This record gives sequence, structure tokens and C-alpha cells, in this order.
Amino acid sequence: MAAKRQYGYYIKGNKIAIIERGVGSGVCSLSGYSNQTTCEAAGGTWTENAASKDDGEWMSPIATVADGLEIQYAYSPEYFIKETDDTNTALDTYKSTGGYLILEDTGSDNFSASPESLADGSYIVLRNAGRWNGLHKVSAAGAGYINTYTKYSGTGAAIAFEETVTLYYGVDVFIDESFELDLSRYQANAVVYYLKAKMAEDSLDMEAREFFLREFKRQLEKGNSALKRGPYIIQGFKEMR
Repeated sequence: MAAKRQYGYYIKGNKIAIIERGVGSGVCSLSGYSNQTTCEAAGGTWTENAASKDDGEWMSPIATVADGLEIQYAYSPEYFIKETDDTNTALDTYKSTGGYLILEDTGSDNFSASPESLADGSYIVLRNAGRWNGLHKVSAAGAGYINTYTKYSGTGAAIAFEETVTLYYGVDVFIDESFELDLSRYQANAVVYYLKAKMAEDSLDMEAREFFLREFKRQLEKGNSALKRGPYIIQGFKEMR
């Protein structure tokens, strides 16, 4: 029987990555495999030495996990679409020019004019665009084209999109402190308490620091508790006369 797999994660900025402990002392039933992950992926059986449970090397998972992994996370946005109902669906091809992605519309919509009004430094978001889904920074726009700063060393010939692409042009990007974060009330309170704790730490007031850190954690716990699953049910009551 296969041994239990050990998984971990690490966070960099607002990105999360899953890793697996794969290399340790043990024996594979197949020759040429030195860790549990590659051994079992090849159809072998891995027998782990009891003393080597925690001496393995962390690596990227390569085996299929049939039942999946569940992760609860907090999303930190990189951009915000101001009006999701203001879109353009005219883009139909793309190509590479000078090592950058060029988006085209054979109907020659003028993307520099209203309502898109795109120019150097504008941001757009694409949906149903295959590999080009997501945020792009515009370098120039005009009748029938949008030039971007997205690196693309592909063909100079136009390639048709497989689906109808939706272009969102009312996009704010998280660049500085002027960006509006989508925080709940509990999360906003937690940020305030954390900053107060750091200020108390700088002034060497450790008692105040500990107090504000406790309040910081309490607000986060309240925020997590507010993520209630299922319906809220109001209990009936009798009128008192």
C-alpha cells in the first residue's frame, strides 16, 4: 500500500504554491527511482524507512491526486474592472510584431476613440481569449488594432481567436496606495490593529503591542467565522400580550 503523501505550501506576495515531500530514504519496487512520487507515478510501490519520515526534499508535485486538494485563501486583487457591462467584442485576431502581442479587429473599430479611449498606459482585460486571458497593458491603439506591452515572439501572421473575445476597458490596476481594496469590515479593522501594534513596537511599548496583536487576530477570526455556509434561518416567535 502506498504511503501517505506529505504536502506543504509557500506564499510569495499574493501567490500560493503547493509542494510535496518527494525525496527521502526508502526503496522502490522498480529500479531507477529514488523518491516516492516518481516511483508511484511509474506504477511502483514505495517502502519508506521509518526513520526518514521527515528528511525528504520539498519539490513540485508530479503525481495526480484523484480527490483533489482543498485550499482556503484570501484573494488580493491586481486590478479592478469598474464597469463589467461596458465591453467590446470586436477583436477577432492576434499576431506578434516586434516581440509584442498585437490585437486586431478586421472590422476596424477605433479603440482610441470613445468609449474605449485606449492609449499608451491604459489597461485592458480579456476573456474567452485562450492563452491571452487576463490583464494587458496597452502601448498604442487605433482603428482596428491594440498594441500591448505583453511579450509574444510568435508569428507575424494574424491568428483567429477560437471564441468571441470580450474586452473590458474600464480597468483600474493596483499600482499604489490609491487603489481601492475589497476588504470586509473585519479585515479593515484587523489592518488598523496591526498598524497600531507596529507603532507600539517601534515605541517599545510591548504591552500595547501585545494588546493590538490580540485584537488583530480576533478580528481575523471574526472574519473567518462570518464565512458561514448555508442559509440563515430566522426563528419564529410568539407575540407577547
